[in-house]
Amino acid sequence: MKKRRFFPFIKQAGMMECGTTCLAMIFKYYGYYDIKSFLAGKAEVSAQGIDLFTLSELAEGFGFETDGYELEYKYLQEIHLPCIAHYEGNHFVVVYRSSDKYVWISDPAIGKYKLTKSEFNAKWNGVVLVLNPTDNIFKYNELTELVEAERIKQKSIVREVYLPSLLSSKKLIIQILLGTFILQFLGLVLPFFTQAIIDHVLVNKNVKLLYAILVGLVLVFFAQIFTTYGRNMLLVQLKATFERKFFSKFFDHLIKLNQIYFDNHKKEDFINRFQENLKIRKALNPSVLEGLLDLVFIFFYLIILVSYHWLLGLIASIFILLYVLYAVFFFPKLKNLENKVFAENVKTIGQVMDTLLGIQTVRLLGIEKLKFWKWKNQYTKALNKVLETERQYITLNTILNAIFFTSRTSIYWLGAYFAFMNEISIGQYIAFITIYTMVMNSLSRITQISFLFTELTVTFDKLNDVFIQEVADYSLENKKGLKSADLLSVKNVYFKYRSNQENYILKGVNVDIEHGEFVGIVGRNGSGKSTLIKLISRLYDHYTGEITINGQNIKNIARNELVRKMGVIPQEVFLFDGTIKDNIKYGNFEATDQQVIEAAKKADLHDFVKQQYLGYNLKVGENGTGLSGGQKLKVAFARLFVANPDIIILDEASSALDVETEMKIMSNIKTYFKGKTIISIAHRLNTLRGADRIIVLDHGVVVENGSHEELLENEGVYKKFIDTYINY
Repeated sequence: MKKRRFFPFIKQAGMMECGTTCLAMIFKYYGYYDIKSFLAGKAEVSAQGIDLFTLSELAEGFGFETDGYELEYKYLQEIHLPCIAHYEGNHFVVVYRSSDKYVWISDPAIGKYKLTKSEFNAKWNGVVLVLNPTDNIFKYNELTELVEAERIKQKSIVREVYLPSLLSSKKLIIQILLGTFILQFLGLVLPFFTQAIIDHVLVNKNVKLLYAILVGLVLVFFAQIFTTYGRNMLLVQLKATFERKFFSKFFDHLIKLNQIYFDNHKKEDFINRFQENLKIRKALNPSVLEGLLDLVFIFFYLIILVSYHWLLGLIASIFILLYVLYAVFFFPKLKNLENKVFAENVKTIGQVMDTLLGIQTVRLLGIEKLKFWKWKNQYTKALNKVLETERQYITLNTILNAIFFTSRTSIYWLGAYFAFMNEISIGQYIAFITIYTMVMNSLSRITQISFLFTELTVTFDKLNDVFIQEVADYSLENKKGLKSADLLSVKNVYFKYRSNQENYILKGVNVDIEHGEFVGIVGRNGSGKSTLIKLISRLYDHYTGEITINGQNIKNIARNELVRKMGVIPQEVFLFDGTIKDNIKYGNFEATDQQVIEAAKKADLHDFVKQQYLGYNLKVGENGTGLSGGQKLKVAFARLFVANPDIIILDEASSALDVETEMKIMSNIKTYFKGKTIISIAHRLNTLRGADRIIVLDHGVVVENGSHEELLENEGVYKKFIDTYINY
């Protein structure tokens, strides 16, 4: 059985992916590649996270034997490690080592660190998932194939996304690297000029050489100025080109992902991913390029130092090695602290967003003080982590500076001694000190770059988590057009949002809707009404059964064709930041101003707009915050009228309207869309009295289907709804 000598760490990509990331770390410990993204997809991690039972099933599916325990700390040394521990209420970590006093964990949000028994017990609820590998895990061909497939996917992202974004500016990159190389070389000229002045000008009283060196210094100065300016201007151009191409690809891929990906992630995850471009921007700066070339030049510098005096060069090399070893030793601790700061900042932002997005509810409940104290407590935690990190940085810099000053003092004294003994010249002594200082400055830059590159590995990991996901089917290849939308058929459809859900939302649904029918759908909450609408409009494709229009499976119809033929008003209407006219024209970008006005009149919106100073150019604010719920709904109806689709779907679309306005708009819909298919979900049953047919859903099953009068005569579920509605 192949095990790693040291337990690995993998950073979680999403806020709720700690469980699957812990499992991925254990896989990696046993010698496999990082399959974190695959496991998150396999487990279908939702925005609520994952439970230990699902983790157990997932691990057993790949050959582990699992056991869940609730135990005391003293028994940690008796169970098989590594194990997954339930931590901080809603988080998972891997415990990979324990003793009487300490426990070592790998936290997917932060990193690897050691805790005392009391520190661990304060956050651990005693629950663990023990994973025992069996021979099956290593014989399971599918896992090996998945590992290889994951590796190929990661390589393809580099090949198809990152490299093209960079190599499109190949000429720029070559020019920038050449400019940086020239600057590094010019920086090395000064010590040699200094040596020449001391050893040849001052000693030999050579005035001609002094003037020659002066000319050389002036030329070097201007060369540095112009090369630096040109290099930095090219770098700005490279930044802009790379960011534009890379993040265009990123956003294009993101908005084409399957709907389930958005359901399973919190909004903070997406905000965080877009903030990652700031870190990429930091990587494309002059100091990083200089630091990369420092890695090459530093060996060249050391050769020069040894050539001046082998013993002095050896002593300098020992101090340099000491500097590097201490920085490397300190680095993991700093990285863990940075991750802790990041984790606490995410929680702080979550508190702020939770309060501000729900500010109306906060005020209605009178809990401003409570929300403030929750934020303050979380902010204090984050601030304490920031202070702890800054203290550690001060400690690191102090010790590194101590090494630098000690080494420089030693080099000064020893160099002076060797110069006094005539083993090196005064000029060589000064040049040696100058070059040694350059080496130490280079090491400082390299240390900072190593921090940045570690951050970038996490950055690219988060971005790759998006690129590695399959996009929804937007392909036009082998897709058919849709000239008209006549018969809509739902045939034996079974559906649940996630495969690990115990029950289906829809169970064997069969529905036929003829062209021109007005069909109502009713049912209690959670019966599957809105879910059925989402499947018809192709928000989700992972169902069994078939949905067809004119006999064509909707999965085989070009998505843009289907969207053009279908107009949907969902339960929660969303308005984009812009004007009223902009939001209406999302239904039809080619609509004229007159068509927009006519659509607004049908939606009972025009009178309101006329009263506004800016009219149709009135800004609605983010998600229509400048409008009432009813006005937002009217904008959505106007958007529907201007789109003029063949199939109209209303998912409780009139819930925010008063009865009079609802009747007026519904009358306009029936008139304007006469002869077209209308599907309406409504809790106000009087809205559906005029429907040609009413479908009754209960617990995901079609239990009744008929006209209002027929269903009343049946005295079934629909009759009970009507009686309850009337009595209420």
